[in-house]
Amino acid sequence: MKTLDIALIRTLQFLVMVFFSFIVFLWYGCAVLLPLALWINLAEFFSGALGPFSALLALVLVGALGYYLTKIPSLLSTFFATGVDLIKLATTNTKRVGAIATSIKNNAEPKETQVEISLKDKLS
Repeated sequence: MKTLDIALIRTLQFLVMVFFSFIVFLWYGCAVLLPLALWINLAEFFSGALGPFSALLALVLVGALGYYLTKIPSLLSTFFATGVDLIKLATTNTKRVGAIATSIKNNAEPKETQVEISLKDKLS
């Protein structure tokens, strides 16, 4: 029965790791794909009036928007800090589920692990 419990806990640990990996990839993937999607949609919007120059105009507009966003104080650092905090939360939860499997194997109580989110320090 102990082997079945450990197998179920390890499966749950794998699912937790896959879930948080998906969330982190989604977080940073949106940051990469959002300008590309905006560029494609703006180029399609301007294609009726400007023809082949619409892609260039859309690229300039997306670049200007990106430049404007980098000038906002601590916007990028907050965005990346949130992603790093997601990674910290993922490792802590994966270790927490692993501690449950270890405690089942050793017939002991699992130790509680605290998660420290540092986003408040980055904003002040």
